Amino acid sequence: MLAEAVRAGQDAANAIPAGHPERAAVLSNLGAAMQSLAERTGDAAALAAAVQAGRDAVSATPAGHPGRAGRLSNLGVALRRLAERTKETVTLVESRRCFAEAAADTNAPAAVRIGAYREVAQFPCQAGRSPQDALAALEAAVALLPQLAPRVLVQADREHGLSRLANLAGEAAAAAVTAGQPGRAVELLEQTRGILAAGTLDARDSDVTRLRDCQPSLADEFDQLRDRIDALDHPDAAPPGSAQERGPANARQDAHAAWDHLIVRIRTTDGFQDFLQPRSVGQLAAQAQDGPVVFTYTSRSRCDALIVTADPATPVRLIPLPSLTQTDAIRQIGRLLNARWAAGDSGTRTAVQRDTLDVLAWLWDTVTEPVMTALGHTCSPADGQPWPRVWWCPVGILAYLPLHAAGHHQPAATPPQPDPAATPPQPDTVLDRVTSSYTTTVRALSHARAQQLGLAADKTLIIAVPAVPGAPPLPGVATEAARLAHLIPGAQVLPHPTRDAVLAALPSYPVAHFACHGYADWTDPAASQLILHDHESSPMTVADISALHLTGSMAYLSACDTTITSPALTNEAVHLTGAFYLAGYQHVIGTLWPINDTIAGELACDFYTHLTHHGTTPPDTSLVADALHHATRRLRDQYPATPTLWAAHTHTGP
Repeated sequence: MLAEAVRAGQDAANAIPAGHPERAAVLSNLGAAMQSLAERTGDAAALAAAVQAGRDAVSATPAGHPGRAGRLSNLGVALRRLAERTKETVTLVESRRCFAEAAADTNAPAAVRIGAYREVAQFPCQAGRSPQDALAALEAAVALLPQLAPRVLVQADREHGLSRLANLAGEAAAAAVTAGQPGRAVELLEQTRGILAAGTLDARDSDVTRLRDCQPSLADEFDQLRDRIDALDHPDAAPPGSAQERGPANARQDAHAAWDHLIVRIRTTDGFQDFLQPRSVGQLAAQAQDGPVVFTYTSRSRCDALIVTADPATPVRLIPLPSLTQTDAIRQIGRLLNARWAAGDSGTRTAVQRDTLDVLAWLWDTVTEPVMTALGHTCSPADGQPWPRVWWCPVGILAYLPLHAAGHHQPAATPPQPDPAATPPQPDTVLDRVTSSYTTTVRALSHARAQQLGLAADKTLIIAVPAVPGAPPLPGVATEAARLAHLIPGAQVLPHPTRDAVLAALPSYPVAHFACHGYADWTDPAASQLILHDHESSPMTVADISALHLTGSMAYLSACDTTITSPALTNEAVHLTGAFYLAGYQHVIGTLWPINDTIAGELACDFYTHLTHHGTTPPDTSLVADALHHATRRLRDQYPATPTLWAAHTHTGP
C-alpha cells in the first residue's frame, strides 16, 4: 500500500506544472509517503528521495504562506531520519534549522509551531543546541498554548486541541531542570496544566476580590463580561441572549476580544500590573506553609520529583528519580488498569489483588520512597503526634497512579524473628508516614483555600441512588444513606434524585454526599456522569457540574471511577472529581477505579464518624484529609491483601 501511495504521489507531482498552487502540497505529501516507505523497508534511496521531495515542497512555498511551516517540519523529520542513518552532523544541523524556521513562522498554525519548538528542544548538542536553547524553545511553545485552545472555541474543541500536547508539561519541566532551573520547572508545570479551568479560576481569583475593593466599576464590568462568556460557553444552561443572534461563534469571538481588551485596561491601572498573570515560584511556594506540594513527572529524557516548600532560601527541591522511566510508568499503569477491569471476575480476583499490590510496591520503590526520605518522613508519627501533610501533584500519566497508597503492604511470607535489641522496622508505605491529598495545580489549591463559605456548616445533602433502570442495583447504597442520615446531625436525604433536582439543591448545602453509580467516558470525558434516576434522558455530567459557581465545603463521591479521564487530558482533570472542585467545593473525595458498594459504605461511615466526633456535631470539614486518611488505614488493616478496596479513594483540596 505504501509503495502504491508513493507511485500515486509521483504521478500527481509529475502531472502538476511548476508554479501551480497545489504543487507544494503534493510534493510534501509525496515526501511523507516516501519517508514512511523508507522506515518500513529500510530503503535508503526512498529516504533520500523523501528529503529531495521535501526540499522541493519548501522551495515551491512562498514566504508568508501558512503551509510553509508544516512543510518545513516534514522536511526536518526526513532530514533527521537521514542523519540517523548517515551520522552526518551537517544533515542534523539542517534538520534543526528547518524546525527552527517553522517554529518562528508567525503565519503558521499554533499547533504546527508548538510541534516545531518541541522538535528543536530534542536535538542533541552536536546539532548546535545547549540546555538553555532547549529550555527557551519549550518556553516559546508554552507561550503559544493560549492560541492552541483559545476561549473562543467551544469546550470540546479546546479539549481536542490540548489533548495533542499531553507530554509537553513533562518535556518543559525536564528542560528547565536540565538547564539548572528547578524553580522555573515548577512555573512551567503550572502554566502547561489546568488550562481549561484557568478561565473559571481567573473569574474567582483573589486578584478579582482586590479589584472589586479598589476599582468597583471595573470589577462590575469584569463580572458582567465573565457571566456573558459563561453563558456562551454553556449555551444549554443559559437563556438565549441578543449576543447569540449573530451566531454563537461570532458571539464568543466578540466576547473574548472584549475580555482581552478589558484585561489590558485593568493591567494599566495603578497597582494591577500583575492582574491574573502566571504565578512566580515565590508566590507558589507560599501555598506550602502547611506542607509541601510534590510534583512528579516523566519525560523521555528524565523523570523527577519537584518539592515545593515554604523555605524562601530553597522554595523548590529537586529529587531525581533515576529508577523511573516513562516507558516503565506506562507499563505499570497498563498493568493497574488491566487489574481494575478484571476486578469483577471472581476467577481472577486473587491475581488482580496481587498485581495491584505489585504496582503499589513498584510505585514506592521508584517514586514515593525517595520523596519520603528527602522530606525526612522515615517513620510513622508517635502516638498523639500530628501527622505530616503532603500534597501530591502528579503530572500527565502519573495521575493514574495512587501515590497516596504506594508501598509494600503485603507482609512477608516468613517474617524474621524479632530482635529485642534492634530498632523496629519502619513501614515502607506512604499511608503509614504521611497524610496525603492531591491538587491539580498549586493555583487551584490556593483558590480552594481562599474560598469564603456563606452557608451554615450543619447542612448536609445525601444523594443516594441504590437502583435505576439500565444499571445493576447497589444494595449497599441504601444502607450507607440510612447510616449517614442517622450519623450526621441535620443531614437531608434528597428523595428520587434527578439531574435538575440535584443541580437545584446543591447551592443550599455546603456538604454533598453522593452514593450511586459513576460512569467515566474515556472518549468524551466531559460526558462522564453520576448515574441519577433520569440518567438515560437527562444525565448529570462533568460539563453540568463544572458550570456551577458554588461556595461548597465538601463533596464526597462514593461512586466508581470519579477521578478517571482520557490519558490525553489528565493534566486538565476533566473528570467528576475535578468538576466538583472547579464548581467551588474546597474538598472533594473521589475514586480512582470501581469500588464495592458495601465496602465503600463502611469507609464513608468511618470517615463521617471521625468528622462528626461520633455524630455529636456537624461535619468538621477542616478534618477531611485526616478523617479519610485514618478511615483508609483502618480499612487497609482490615483487608490488607485487597488494595482495590482501600486504595481507590483520594482527597483533593486543602
